[in-house]
Amino acid sequence: MNVEWLVEKDVEECLQESLNNWIKNMTSCNKKREKVEGYYYSEYEPFYPIPVPNVLTEEEAKELFDLIKEKEKNANVEYYLGDSTSRVTGEILGNKEYELDGWTWTGDLAEHYVLTHKCKINN
Repeated sequence: MNVEWLVEKDVEECLQESLNNWIKNMTSCNKKREKVEGYYYSEYEPFYPIPVPNVLTEEEAKELFDLIKEKEKNANVEYYLGDSTSRVTGEILGNKEYELDGWTWTGDLAEHYVLTHKCKINN
């Protein structure tokens, strides 16, 4: 890396370039993992859908919650540094991700998005 080039560059420009590269990498990673659920729109992840609360009935939410929890028993679990933020309430959530049969979903999908906020999942 040419240090002189880096020094000459504006710090804000470097940060923006870094952010753009991160978004590009995230987008390409998620194109490879098309079967994802519980990942929602943010300023840094504009390619995800926006969660819509209060779509499911109590009964639908409970049924879907139970199905997801059953799948989680057999899924691979991955933990990440840092926590996620709810796209519904803004509160801090967890850092867990599940993977099973080619599907990947967030650790907060069942309880937070489905059971508590009754968001309908995409798939």
